[in-house]
Amino acid sequence: MVKYSEKQLWGLFKVLPDELKDAIFSEDTANNISSICQRHEIEDEKVSKIAELVGNSLMGLLPPDEFQNSLEKEVNIDPEKAKKISQEVNRFILYPVKESLTSLYKIEFAPGGKIIKPTLEKKEKEKEKIRSDEKTPSTKDIYRESIK
Repeated sequence: MVKYSEKQLWGLFKVLPDELKDAIFSEDTANNISSICQRHEIEDEKVSKIAELVGNSLMGLLPPDEFQNSLEKEVNIDPEKAKKISQEVNRFILYPVKESLTSLYKIEFAPGGKIIKPTLEKKEKEKEKIRSDEKTPSTKDIYRESIK
């Protein structure tokens, strides 16, 4: 993952919704990270890296659907454990601020915290609806000749 300067991070932080700002410095977020790491027996030296990844997700730097992959690659956690940790982070930390994350990342959350990316089909349906609304003629075509 790209490293950002402190100045860049504060610049990003200033434009975040208040809900995400509160979540980043929340005691509940810290307690949830600690509890998740204890449940999954994560070594102490990896806890701070996991907390950094959670912070990056809340800051808009790491999309929540890439969190598990980052745990595997950057923290060197096995895929099964990374999946469980990612699910718990989504449920206990990211889901409570889903409204702000939805607008930030253009994603959707299912009940329970599962992340759903809007499908291409759904996007195409929305575009088609807009196109059909634009094409609907408002008046009768006066240039059409009658057929006898």
